Amino acid sequence: MNNILIIGFGVASTAYASLLDYNKNKIFILGTPLDKKKIIKINKNKKKIDPIFRVNFSNNVQFFSNIKKLESIKFSLVVVGVNTNGLEWAINQINLINLNCPILLLTKGLCVFNNKIQTISDYFKSKTKIKHIVSATGPCLAGELIKRTHTRTLLSSTSIKVANFVKNILKNNFYHPVISNDYKGSEICAAIKNIYATVIGAAMGQSNSYLKFKDKKNNYFNAASFLFEQSLKEMTIIVKKYKGKPDTVLGPAGAGDLYVSALGGRNSKLGFFLGQGFNFKKIISSQMRNITVEGSDLILKIGSILIREIGSKKLPLLNFLFTAIVKNQKFIINWKKISN
Repeated sequence: MNNILIIGFGVASTAYASLLDYNKNKIFILGTPLDKKKIIKINKNKKKIDPIFRVNFSNNVQFFSNIKKLESIKFSLVVVGVNTNGLEWAINQINLINLNCPILLLTKGLCVFNNKIQTISDYFKSKTKIKHIVSATGPCLAGELIKRTHTRTLLSSTSIKVANFVKNILKNNFYHPVISNDYKGSEICAAIKNIYATVIGAAMGQSNSYLKFKDKKNNYFNAASFLFEQSLKEMTIIVKKYKGKPDTVLGPAGAGDLYVSALGGRNSKLGFFLGQGFNFKKIISSQMRNITVEGSDLILKIGSILIREIGSKKLPLLNFLFTAIVKNQKFIINWKKISN
């Protein structure tokens, strides 16, 4: 039985805790300061039922709010499941105890250091003493993983041996990970697919200016497919620019995750409202108030860098969205610019 530390008690962490519990590991969940009330509540509940997904954890799962209580335990694996806003906190926790095991990174996104784009795993390595980091990317909806739906993700690392080690801990009869050494390509795909899911989400409103809204609801799939294809082209250009492998875009981390994200979720919902003609600031102050949207957050962080280093002509969809979000202008797809 492996001892596994999970940092963060959000949606992704809960799903992987459920998976690892099913695989009969001993799990220690360290909640963030925002999880403190939930940790206190769940520790009072002898059945250990997660309050959001109603996951009934076994007695092999324990919950903590202070990492100092875990410093004497030898872990086989550390799973980091915080969002990008919690990265610094997670790094500080890791540096408080002596760890000699790989990290499985569930966090999706990209960092900016010295005005340059950097993967989260590279950022982690620069801030900790951890030698081996494995990134989990690809389509993995938390609710479906908890319900044990067949799921295929990509585990990427500079070390195939370490990636295989993590794969053997995770895999079972419904979770089917594959491995790659293209951590740059997979992490870039996992982040920027949120940008392009937003664009595809706008397909209904942008499909045909002559159609009435009631007709657009059933006549936008050709347009969405058009945008999906163009999104993969632009994702490939971005991945190649930052030393990733183009083939990764066609796998779980790229096309697979983009497909799932475009079907629904916060990014595609933002795209829907943008496609209907609402301005970005109006949307985030009303229809999507207090909702974190990864795609818009990311384009605000790295959009100008991508346009500067690659060019708006090579990334027309990204440029259309950048203009709408950063300049708060009406989102318009110029179909002629992506028809060649």
